[in-house]
Amino acid sequence: MSSLTVNVDTVAALRGLRGYAEPDPVQAAVLAELAGADGIAIQLLPKHQFVRDRDFYLLKGVVKTRLTFEMPPHDDFINKALEVKPWMVTFASDQLGGDKAVLPVDFASDEIDFGDIADRLTAVGVLVGYFIEPEVDQVKRAAKHGGSSVLINCSGYSNARTIDDAQQELDRIDAAGAAAAKAGLAVSCGRGLTYRNLTPVAELGLVDEFVIGYAITARALLVGYERAVTEMLRLVRKEPPSQ
Repeated sequence: MSSLTVNVDTVAALRGLRGYAEPDPVQAAVLAELAGADGIAIQLLPKHQFVRDRDFYLLKGVVKTRLTFEMPPHDDFINKALEVKPWMVTFASDQLGGDKAVLPVDFASDEIDFGDIADRLTAVGVLVGYFIEPEVDQVKRAAKHGGSSVLINCSGYSNARTIDDAQQELDRIDAAGAAAAKAGLAVSCGRGLTYRNLTPVAELGLVDEFVIGYAITARALLVGYERAVTEMLRLVRKEPPSQ
């Protein structure tokens, strides 16, 4: 059965729009766990965007399940991870996308010694994962560079305009997930997955973990955070809808 990790970045972004103290991503993390979430993720970005230093330390103190930092391999972020010691660090590229989001790691072009960084983190008990495109070669390189998991980028599937395009992207996710499982890596999926499009990915039967943030926060504005998490959990676990 797949697990659900809730990314609380969007809550931090809402807080940052006016610079107030609320909504608090740490409180959102607590509510997500009370609703049954299996983990919490937060993203470290250059200039920290809307996430504040206090968030990392408070989350480490309150999260009872698994805390994941998603981040590019910048020295200050690596040092923070070595200090806070989350359950896992998922590395992304040190480049930004058009919407200021991090991009998947490209081991063929990123001139970074990920293996050395992974060794430093695993030495203090932090697992290492990589955010990658759904490509078998990237999976193999993630395993070679000390990864214990891969977070497969599902945005190609999420943004597909036709059924054929969506199926083509699902096939890529399926192939990458199968390669990861063969290499002994845990399989996570995220980016653009919603209540409407998650089921076909779940039905592939190879995803260990879904990492979802924006869709849950958007739904929570209408129905509340705990209910939004509960509804997503039913989809992730392929449970029938409540009556």
